[in-house]
Amino acid sequence: MNSLTLSKAQDNAPGHLEASNGDNSRANYCNLGAEYGVSSYDVPVNNTTSVVYDLPFGRGRRFGGGMNRVLDAIFGGYRFTAINRITSGRPVNLTYSPTSQFSVGGDLSYRPNIIDQVVFDNPTPNAYFDRTAVAIPTDPTNPFGDAPRNAVRGPNFWQADIGLHKQFRLYGESTRLELRVEAFNVFNRTNFGTPNRNVSSSAFGTITSAYPAREIQFAAKIYF
Repeated sequence: MNSLTLSKAQDNAPGHLEASNGDNSRANYCNLGAEYGVSSYDVPVNNTTSVVYDLPFGRGRRFGGGMNRVLDAIFGGYRFTAINRITSGRPVNLTYSPTSQFSVGGDLSYRPNIIDQVVFDNPTPNAYFDRTAVAIPTDPTNPFGDAPRNAVRGPNFWQADIGLHKQFRLYGESTRLELRVEAFNVFNRTNFGTPNRNVSSSAFGTITSAYPAREIQFAAKIYF
């Protein structure tokens, strides 16, 4: 089964629990038009592919439906599962830290001016944003730059998870023991976190976090 969602969400400000990656639930009421942009949770592309496949061997299945319990315990009752998820990167709100003469309130977001394309054509964790493509405003009477809210995006996300389940019949046909081995991020792909978005920081445009590497877990479950 495959589920593909194409969407676009826009607003003037996020809710308090929705603000992320530099976005701010407080808006500049003197210029609400400049606050209108993509939402913090905007994900234009979200594609999820799911596979559940019962291997056709064992009691009650296509092959070996009448095999005895010993053979069924060895060859029957297997199930393979897979989930592949691909999503667009999350929005990032470019900001800067104003000096006292530029500050008109501590709750607002101060965005820089955009000079050129901010995200490199071939971004790396050490250089995801181009520092020369943004500039901090120089006029204290207008500390809010022309960068749109949530103007750029972080890296996209792609992860594949797989699982192998094995069932053992215990008492009768309804009581079963299921053993599972599951691998998350099975290809061990590095999904990077959000780049530093503060133009005033020396770390602007660098990425210092990532989602978990491959994880493998074992589990047991009894049905009765």
